[in-house]
Amino acid sequence: MMPYGTAAEAEAEAALGRSMTWAEASWFRYSAAMPDLWLMWHITLVYLVVDALAPLPAMILQQLAPGYALRHKVQPRVPQPSPVSTYLRYIRESNRVALAILGPFPLVYTLAFKLFGVRTGLPLPSVWETAMHLVVFTLVEDYLTYWIHRFLHTKWGYEKTAPSGFAAAYSHGAELSLLAVTIFAGPAIMPCHVTTHWLWFAIRLMEASDAHCGYNFPFSLAGLIPFVVGAEFHDYHHYAGGKTRTNFGSVFTYCDYIYVTNKSYLHHKRSLAKLKTKQAEQNMKGSSGIED
Repeated sequence: MMPYGTAAEAEAEAALGRSMTWAEASWFRYSAAMPDLWLMWHITLVYLVVDALAPLPAMILQQLAPGYALRHKVQPRVPQPSPVSTYLRYIRESNRVALAILGPFPLVYTLAFKLFGVRTGLPLPSVWETAMHLVVFTLVEDYLTYWIHRFLHTKWGYEKTAPSGFAAAYSHGAELSLLAVTIFAGPAIMPCHVTTHWLWFAIRLMEASDAHCGYNFPFSLAGLIPFVVGAEFHDYHHYAGGKTRTNFGSVFTYCDYIYVTNKSYLHHKRSLAKLKTKQAEQNMKGSSGIED
């Protein structure tokens, strides 16, 4: 709850030295009288909304353009059930688990963020400040998650060999509890405004869905940003991770390069490239023979 009663008090006591922007005025109207615990509970709302919306693009393409989607499927020979029925089952089952886990989470979230000095009042962060926080949070979370993921990865922990965007949220409670550490690590190092953390959390959820979708679409994040974990990279982790312990990166691939846990993946890519080249050469020879 903000310690101001009016917008004028907010501008004066927050030491803005200026009028509030439209975003700050909207934030003031929305959150000024809201208790901190309820404001922090919004992290659950962010999770439920983004987690439900993020898999939709891949699902829609699978449903409306199956031929196009199949051309970009990482494991084209592995059948998958109807995307619509899978999505509806996901909404029915996973959200119930998510609410059970995330329901009490805002209490811990509130206490931790008060301890770390995360802001909820004015001023709102600038674009530059937000960008710096997003970079730090991503790098810290990525490094910690790499080691937690690598430590937890066993045959009993991950059985799926052809993931989908709906699989990103299916995790054991013990895993979620450990990975929750990564949620607080960034703000503990660099305190931010709570809205920045919500934005980072939403981006992280969208990236996780993209990495688990099982389709290497040309417009995916991995195709646009270097060293981003994409469906192809993470799919190999599910496909061979239990055997070779490979590809543990969650957002970026740099840890797998540094600690050489992508060796089998790179060998796999080279083998596929050679196979495709050989098949192309055979097709060209066959075409030449028919013409002659």
